[in-house]
Amino acid sequence: MCIPRTDPSVANDPLCPQANRPLAPPSPNPTGIPACRNFSAAGVVPPAAGELSRPAAGQVYCSEYVMPAAPADNTTVIAGPDARQQAPFEVGDFVSYSGTLLQDDSGNDFVSSHTIEANLGIYTQPGTQPAYMAIGEFGVGTADPAATAANGAAQETQDRIFLESETTDVKTPIDIYYLDSRADGSTFNRWITPTEMTGENAAPVSGPTGGITTQNTGPQPQRARLRATKAPTGLLSQPSRTVRVAQRTLCVPTPVDPAVTTINQAALDSCFSGSRRVANGLKAGHYQAPVFEYIFPENVMAGDLPVPNDLWHLPFLRTHTEIGGSNLVDGEGAGHTGSLVPSPW
Repeated sequence: MCIPRTDPSVANDPLCPQANRPLAPPSPNPTGIPACRNFSAAGVVPPAAGELSRPAAGQVYCSEYVMPAAPADNTTVIAGPDARQQAPFEVGDFVSYSGTLLQDDSGNDFVSSHTIEANLGIYTQPGTQPAYMAIGEFGVGTADPAATAANGAAQETQDRIFLESETTDVKTPIDIYYLDSRADGSTFNRWITPTEMTGENAAPVSGPTGGITTQNTGPQPQRARLRATKAPTGLLSQPSRTVRVAQRTLCVPTPVDPAVTTINQAALDSCFSGSRRVANGLKAGHYQAPVFEYIFPENVMAGDLPVPNDLWHLPFLRTHTEIGGSNLVDGEGAGHTGSLVPSPW
């Protein structure tokens, strides 16, 4: 979403175009593109959640619609909704905002907002780029494999992850990656959603297995969920500091089994780092976020000595500490400072 840099009644902002918020019927649509384009109009069988809802009576702008496929370049101008640009907020949108409550010089309260989220369902043509992703709540297990903790107490531990993400492409599989670090501070994408993890695409005609497609079958068409409490042994071990979700229309994962590898690790990493920028500088097709919740081992018996957090199973603490480089939005170019001294455990 975006806020136009110019008054829309005076001049259109090409980086926040009004055409990206089509008018709802019966208002005339000067672009010629069907207003409030739904899944059926996009040539897509509606997902399990059903077809997009029609605009409410008196609604001025569409609040649920599918953008058509955008040109492959960043320069071709099109008249209708353009997935290469953001969509403007409009008067009448239902929004959620977060910020700081302040007072002006006259004692009037106002909120200096840092985050605004509109209640809209904007989708992109399935199977095409650019498409967009976001990550919601998620947590990963540290997975100390020992049944007995370092202090001798019995402990419960498990390779596990829970993650919720959103995508504008309701059909393309989504993959999850740990951004692992090498000793020199460079990063690579560790694929953690093979079919053994997700139960999907076990025997595809071609290409890798796995991925998540619950956005096409679940209660909300844009939402992809993964809750794995019994992951394959070792797949989630030594979790990274950062998690990435990505659409397969952008980059294809490297399968765990070398016999079915379609691209190598270097090609996968290069695909992400070289993805094109659209929509005011965003890199579409993938989204990454730091891990804020690690699930550490727990006591088996109440009253035992508290089980210590197994921080030594977090490689970025054990071997080196990443520091942000000049490309923080992309997560590339991180440096390292060597092992933490003293060790946090």
